[in-house]
Amino acid sequence: MKFLTRLSAAASVSASLLLAQAFAPAHAADKPESVRITYVSAPFNVPSIVMREKGFLDEAFATHKIKVENPEITSGAQQTQAIAAGEIDIASVLGGTSAILAKANGVNLKVIAAYARSPKAYFLMTQANGPAALSDLKGKKIAGPKGTVLNQLLMAALASQDLTLDDVEYINMDLPAARAALISGQVDVATLAGNNAVLVEQAGGKILTNGEGFIKPTTVIAARADFIEQHPELVKAYFDAHYKALAFIEKNPEDALKIAADEQKISLEEAKKQMPLYDFSPLVTDSDVANLTNDQAFMIDAGMLQKENTIDIKADLLAPSAFDKR
Repeated sequence: MKFLTRLSAAASVSASLLLAQAFAPAHAADKPESVRITYVSAPFNVPSIVMREKGFLDEAFATHKIKVENPEITSGAQQTQAIAAGEIDIASVLGGTSAILAKANGVNLKVIAAYARSPKAYFLMTQANGPAALSDLKGKKIAGPKGTVLNQLLMAALASQDLTLDDVEYINMDLPAARAALISGQVDVATLAGNNAVLVEQAGGKILTNGEGFIKPTTVIAARADFIEQHPELVKAYFDAHYKALAFIEKNPEDALKIAADEQKISLEEAKKQMPLYDFSPLVTDSDVANLTNDQAFMIDAGMLQKENTIDIKADLLAPSAFDKR
């Protein structure tokens, strides 16, 4: 399947061996009683959904006699705050912009793999009688989660019309709330993805634009740097489960999509439309590094990040792992 085309033969065949080498023990630490790994199903995070439904995480950590906790923290800012507080060990799906902002502001995290790339899966949506073009956005009420890829899409779309966030009324809402506000007519536009976008279309709404040409989002898997250093065998256990989920999706695409559709409360046909929008290869590529570097430059230009806090994506953000083959 398309989302696995960038997996190298070495990674797909010898993932466990490579991970054992990449995360070789450095400083021993007492084994924790549990490992805390966030669960984020939206917008259409099929590997995470499959991994949880099939019990692959529990299975991987049972070998170490460790319980898995899956707090559902969907906000990138809240995930990085939880990492900073030591409340979670691995952020399984984290926006690249959130990872950069956190690292630039002193959060001790590292990106250990890519999660997905999906510019066509993020949308600005309106009602059927809403704004007809991006040039109509000035003065409109726009709802969506701030500090996310969708925030970045909105800013880029506005910039294409020589507009900024100051030219609209931007209201911070999570995806379900933004979707409900749009459908009820409380806002003119919502930034949406996944099943929330599907539900708006089913309610008669329309897509104003998607992210293609505006953003090249790379969501990532990140972990506390001290967790990586102290428990490399547990990082490996996580990736054992992650690769098992990817293998299940490749070998059983219909079953995987049925699992994801049920979780997202959409039809199997809608799930089949969603899947081609995503590349779930965990290998960090030069293109990913370039996208993350461009994301950082955009955030600086947009005033989301101070220039003096700029980080080196390769040296500061990426963990030296078997997934990074540059």
